[in-house]
Amino acid sequence: MQNAEPVQLRQVRDFGQLISTTFTFLKQNWKPLSRAILVVGLPAAVIGGFLAGGSIANLQQFQVNPGGDPTEVFGLIASSMLGIIPGLLILMIGWIFVVAIVHEYIRAYHLGEHHMLSTSDLAKRGFSQMGSYFGASFLVGLIFMVGLILCIIPGIYAYTVLSLALVSHAIERTGGAGALGRSNQLVSGDFWPTLGLVIVIGMINAILNYIVQLPFMITGLVVGINTGLDALETGENTGLPGWFGLFSSISTAVQWCVQMLTYPIVAVCLALKYFSRVEETEGHGLQEKIAGFEQA
Repeated sequence: MQNAEPVQLRQVRDFGQLISTTFTFLKQNWKPLSRAILVVGLPAAVIGGFLAGGSIANLQQFQVNPGGDPTEVFGLIASSMLGIIPGLLILMIGWIFVVAIVHEYIRAYHLGEHHMLSTSDLAKRGFSQMGSYFGASFLVGLIFMVGLILCIIPGIYAYTVLSLALVSHAIERTGGAGALGRSNQLVSGDFWPTLGLVIVIGMINAILNYIVQLPFMITGLVVGINTGLDALETGENTGLPGWFGLFSSISTAVQWCVQMLTYPIVAVCLALKYFSRVEETEGHGLQEKIAGFEQA
């Protein structure tokens, strides 16, 4: 049962209101969003996670116990790559699909079409825009990485000024490259509040992810320490336990499932920031109200 009025996207909000309204929006819209992610993203997370996680465990086994015939070592590395590469590819496609459907839902909500939007319709809209979302994400990630390599601070600056790129495309259909310029335009003059918002909402999302992932992280750490201690005591390196490969597959799949399910937290918060900046700098909502009064 909803106790609050439906969220109005086009509204100027301060820092605290952006955070609180994010969770109000998610509370009101979690069913269609989570249903779409479960149908579209989680199968990719499970399949890709199992492939990549199990293969990564094989490489970890080799790192713990690197001895053996060179032919066997080469075969192990080659077989691991055969799992890691398609696994990561599946995860990447699934992730971009989730990014697309979350932002397409925000677009549909903005246009008042979300009430009549089925999961399959949302998936179709997301699929049709995957190229643009991938292009924008790739460019933002590339610029961010280059900035980090240069001196960290340029990377942080670039990520902040480009943080509204995805929602800019969702609402304005700017295209992958055009979304970067639009984001930079909106963040201009509001860098520090935007940086603070990116940090805080990122930390909230990370904490929720770590709460679920912590048992897997602790288990992996304990296994690694025990394996090392056993090798010191016995003088023989027996490697990781036989069950560790399955554990790594499950751990990786769960990690990606959680990341996909919590992604709307970041996306919605940045979308609210986008609408707030549009209202602050361009006053679209006020212009529409005036036009409505004139027509009446």
